[in-house]
This record gives sequence, C-alpha cells and structure tokens, in this order.
Amino acid sequence: MTNDLRIPDIELLDERVDKSPPRVRRANPELIEAMTATAGIVALFLSDASPTGLAVADGLYRGAFAALVVWFASKARRWSRGFLSGVAVLAASSLMMQVLAVAAVAVFLFSLRTDHRRPAHGALIALLSLPSLLTQGVGPLFGLSGGLVSDPFGTSALVTALAVAPVFRTGWQRISRKRRRQVRRWLSRVGAAVAAIAVISGTICLFALPALTRGLENTQRGADAASEGNLIAARSQLEQATTDWSNANRIISGPWMLPARLIPVAGQNLRAGQVTTGQASALTESAATVVGRVDPAALVVDGAVNIAEIDRVTPAFDALAATVSRAEDRIGAIDTPWLLPPIAERVERGNEVLAPSSGVLMASAEALHVGRTLLGASEAQNILIMFTTPSEARGSGGFVGSWVLVNALDGQLEIERSYRSVELNDLLEQRGATLSAHSEFSRRYEPFDIASHIQDVTISPHFPDVGAVAADLFGQATGVEVDAVVSVDPFVLQNLIAFTGPIQAGQSSLTGANAAEELLVNQYVVFEDDEAARETALLGLTDQLTAALFSEPPDPIAFVNELAPLADQDRINLWLPGDPGGDVTGRLGLSGAFPSATDDLLAVVHQNGGQNKIDSFLQRSLSIDTVLDPQAQTVRHDLSVRLENTAPSAGLPDAILASNDQGLPAGTNRMTLSTYAEHPVVEARLDGEVVPIATDTEFGVGVYSVVLEIGAGETAILELVLEGEMRSEDRYDVTLGSQPLVAPERIDWRVTTADGSRIDGPRGWSSQLNELTLTGNIDRDRSMQFVLPG
Repeated sequence: MTNDLRIPDIELLDERVDKSPPRVRRANPELIEAMTATAGIVALFLSDASPTGLAVADGLYRGAFAALVVWFASKARRWSRGFLSGVAVLAASSLMMQVLAVAAVAVFLFSLRTDHRRPAHGALIALLSLPSLLTQGVGPLFGLSGGLVSDPFGTSALVTALAVAPVFRTGWQRISRKRRRQVRRWLSRVGAAVAAIAVISGTICLFALPALTRGLENTQRGADAASEGNLIAARSQLEQATTDWSNANRIISGPWMLPARLIPVAGQNLRAGQVTTGQASALTESAATVVGRVDPAALVVDGAVNIAEIDRVTPAFDALAATVSRAEDRIGAIDTPWLLPPIAERVERGNEVLAPSSGVLMASAEALHVGRTLLGASEAQNILIMFTTPSEARGSGGFVGSWVLVNALDGQLEIERSYRSVELNDLLEQRGATLSAHSEFSRRYEPFDIASHIQDVTISPHFPDVGAVAADLFGQATGVEVDAVVSVDPFVLQNLIAFTGPIQAGQSSLTGANAAEELLVNQYVVFEDDEAARETALLGLTDQLTAALFSEPPDPIAFVNELAPLADQDRINLWLPGDPGGDVTGRLGLSGAFPSATDDLLAVVHQNGGQNKIDSFLQRSLSIDTVLDPQAQTVRHDLSVRLENTAPSAGLPDAILASNDQGLPAGTNRMTLSTYAEHPVVEARLDGEVVPIATDTEFGVGVYSVVLEIGAGETAILELVLEGEMRSEDRYDVTLGSQPLVAPERIDWRVTTADGSRIDGPRGWSSQLNELTLTGNIDRDRSMQFVLPG
C-alpha cells in the first residue's frame, strides 16, 4: 500500500519536470543598454515637453523618463507591454507615429505567438511606442470631442502616465529586493528634498502675495485716474504699482527660487509668475513716464497746438507702445499645458487685456506722428472736412452737405474757406471735371455721375476710395491739392459742441444734447421756405465750430474718450494721400474701410434714392438664421432685412418727405438695398413674393441689390437665402459689416449646426441647448469665430 501511494507521487513529480517551461531567454545587456540610450536621445530631440521651462532640465527629464520606460519594459510582464503599445496606437498624432506604434503592437503579437519573453522584445516595444506618446500634440480630448474640449491641464501627460504605469509596476516587481530597497531609499531622499523645496518656495511666494495684490489694485486705480484725466493721481498710482510689481518679482525671481524652477509643473507655474510680474512692472513704469510727461495745459499755446510739446511726449508714447507689444509677446509665449488652471486662466485674462491695449497704444503713438504732420510741423497742410448727414443715407454714411478747407501750419489751424456742395458742382461743371478712380470704383459708381454731383461721393462703403475721389474732385473744382480728407456727421458735431458750448445756427441754438436732432430734421423745418438762409446758417455753424475748437482745443484725453466710440461706428473717417489702402488710418481706427473676412462676410448697405432726408425715420433690422454643416462643409444663411418707414405722409417739409421729380407719394422712402456676402443668393423674396435681384461684385465678394419703395408708415421685408462652402471643418469665421445710420440697426441672429451638435461661439452670445443667439444693436463691424465639432 505504501508503494502504491508513492508511485503516483513520483509520476506527478515527473509530469511537472517533463513539461516544457516557457522559453525565457537571458537578457542581452548590451542590446538593452543601446535601446535605453536610444530612447533617451529620441525623447531629447523628438519631444517638446517642458515641465520646468528650463531647456537643459527639461531635456534631462525627457531623456531620463524615456530611458527608464525602455529599461523597465525589458523586465515588465508581456500584458503591460501590450497595453503600452495599444495606448500608443490610439494616441498617435501623425502617420509616422501611427506606423511606429503599430510596429510595437506587431512585436508584442510576435512575442505572444512564439511564447518568447525576451527582455529585448519589451525594450523594443517601448522604444517604438514612446514617439507616439511623446508627440500627442493638443491632447486626445481635443480629437475625441471634435475640437470642443481643448487639452486641459496635463491631459497628454496623464495619457502617457496611464500607458507606462503597468510597465513600471510589473517591471518593479521583477527587480531584486535589494535593488528595490536601494531605489526606495533614493526616492525617499529625493521626495524629502522636493517637499522641502516646495514648502520653502511656497512660503516665499506667500511673502510676495501682498505686493501682488497691491500691484493689481494700484494699476487699476492708475488706469482709472488716467482715463478720467487726473494725470497727477495716475502717475502716483502707477509709480506705486511699479514698486509693488518689482517687489513681487524680486521675491519670486531671486536665486533662492532656482531649485523650485527645477521641479516639474511647479517650475512652469513659477516661471509664469516671474514673467507676468516682470512685464507688469515694466508696463506700469513706462505708463507712469507717459502720464508724468503729458501736460494738457502746455498742449495749446495762444490758440495753436504746441508742436514742441508733441515732440516731447512722443518718445514716451513710442516706448510705452513698444513695452506693451513686448509684454504681449512674452506673456503670450507662456503657452504650455503645464500651467495649473487658476494660473492659466489669469495668464489668458492678462493676454485679453494686453491685446487691445497694445493696439490702442500703438495707435496713440502713431497718431502723434500723423498728427504732427497734419498740424503742419514741417510744411503747410490743407485738410478738407466733409460734413455728412445719414438722414440721406450713402454707403459711407450720408449725403455731403458742406465742405470746409482748413490750413495748418506750425500747429495753427485756420479756416481757409467753406463750400456748399452745389457750389462745388458748379465749379466741376465749369472745368469739365472727370471721375478718376480705380477700375472697380469707376465700374460700380460712374453711372451716378459723381463728377457732377460731388455730394454723392460717399456712395461707396469703403472710405479709402471715397477720400481719394473726394480729394481729386475737390482739387479739380478749386485747384487746391489736399493733404487729408476728414468726414464727420451730426452725431460727431453734437459731441464737439459739448466741448465748445452752445453755437447759434440761424434761429437755433445747438447744444451737446440737441445738435444731432436739429441738423437731421429741425433745420429743414425752420428754413422750409428759405434754402439760401439754411445754407448760410450751416456755413456759419461749421465756421463757428471749427473756430471754437481751434482757438481753444479741448482736453485731449476727454476728447479722445468721447469721440472714440463714434470713430468705431465710422462716423469719423480720415484719408491720407500716402495711405491709399487705409493701413495707417486703420491702425488709428479712422479708415472707414469696408470689412474684410478670411471666411464669410455679411453686410447690408442702403443708398437713399429719393434725394430727400427721410432716413431719419427709418428703422432697419436684421434677422439671420445660420445653419453650419461641418460634414457637408456648407453654410446657409436665411437673412431677413426688415425696413420700417415711420415717416408721416404730411406735416414736414418736402426736403424730408418729397421725392423730388420722381412722382412718388409724400413720405415714400425709395432706396437701393445691397447685401454684400461671400456666398451667393439662391432665393430672394420681398414681402413673401419672389423678386429679381441684381448681382455684382465688389471688394472680392458678391453684391445683391434691389430697389425698394416703402410708403409712409409701411414696412418692407426682404428675405434672402445664401448658401456656400465652409473653408474649415472645425471652425467658422464670419464678419458682420455695419453702416452708420440715424437709428441703430437691430439684429437677431441664431446659429446652429445641421446635425444638432454642440457649437461654441464668441463672447456675448447666448447659448441655449444646441444653438447660439445674439440680440441687440449693431453699430460697428464685428468679426466672430465659432468652434465646431469635428
């Protein structure tokens, strides 16, 4: 019985011994070391990961990380190698990375099929997988969400960590206990050192916090004081802010913070703080220099602009503009996924503040140079001022009623002479004037006989063309070569009168509260039966106003603050002969140029065709329903233009209500309504009925026009359907153009996607479910960008 019991035991033991064990091959140390070194070199040059922001340290981190992954993979279990290669395939951001990752999967499958557990296989799998993980780009969430979710903090790093974690874990388990104890001791020392550095650096940063807080407060106070014209207080606050920012920067940028800069993640966030505080200090210091140098009282001496004063402050403005531009570049360069969300949010907010500030200050610096020239610092300048009225609408604002020629020399501005449009028309006829303009302007507008009707020169919605033609025709009529053309409308005059005080125009006293209404409507009532007296009163108004402004120019800061919104609305425009495209005046915000767009454009422009001042009673509203189809790469606009004529049929002068010799009932608003669009019109309806529409091109886009006659108290609705291709599948850019009108144009815009997917829009839009809406007034050009699902 005893033998019977022993025999099975021996047989079982023999079975275990006879079974073929897995073919575990001995490691080839030289080959493993070569692949480990190769991985380190590849990571050094292939990846741009910057956990600290220090090039040398980041290179060492990348190289060491890649080398460790390959070395641990040579020891890790096979399933962890397969997981690593699988994640690499999913994370690949280019075809080459995809090929390498697939090759890693192939090596892994080969090792399964042959039952090989060679360490070299594991090292090779890791070596082929790493390039994909180290070059993930914007992060996987960007692709998986169709571009709706940008890579948040550390997403790419987290994917890489997820892929290599099993390799480190299983590889660690196969290291000898002695080696693991050694590594643990080393890691505990490094961890203790890092913790100590973090505690010390965090404590130092806490000492900088009060200075940071004061810097923000004093900067804001200084900016507020400067905008209010209190330059003494502004300088004091900005100088204090400079001290605060410098103190904060000195604390967090000292050599004692270098160890913290070497810590991954913490180093990048510390660098962001160092850059922003340093640039903030430079900005406030430069701004304090500017406000300290500006002396509004010295700007005007004996009724003339002091050129010497302009020359004195210009370098400070140039320096401030350059400082802001440099700060924008340096803070904008802090573009890394290693920033913690609160810090990244503040850096982004700083960029949003600096971007427009940079433009404003660059424009201010350039305005000083342009203004110096126009003020006749070097030689006499002839400045032509056009007074327009949107009550008789034209593309660039309105009908030109009067003209003033101003002479500038050594800062002294004097009115050379005033003209009415009818007077200039007589001169143009006497001298046989002809239209001289580029081919597109001539083709579009020569039929309107502008060379004999100079009041219609503003017919184009592109003021650089208008200014050039106006200067040429004025020169043909008077023999005077002008050095600048300026256009202003009654709303600008109203703001100017607010500075000069009331001005008498005939029987009316114009103030900063009533001037626009008086000039748009009431002047025609007061002088209904005496056109000559009305023209005389207007000439007197322009003479008085320009003389008052030139004799005692207003405070420049308040002046700019008041007029800047009107310039944004294209109610103040400037043309210079050396700037045909409007580049210089565009930087000044005064070009009045028709908007351009990289993707799509919509703009509605109407021209008064009744030769009357009835547009003061017109309310124009736009309703737009836009559907974007990223899959089909198409866009469709259902555009509705609602035109409400609130004019009465009687009770006002013929200059307002009549249509001259056209025989239309009084109060009828006759117009040519043009829609500028990147995409063609496929359907047009007027009040629900199909209507033919004239098609042309201008400024590189289509122009779709229809002539309308809207009776007193009536409303017309023009509906257009426009369809075309999108230029990008992941975003949509559109520019909406505006026209300076008497009453602000209303807009109601809805944007959706064809499949009902989510869409992200610009600031100011309301988001409800899967649609974006914008409601309000549109009184200036707006460029907008929408982010679409992929």
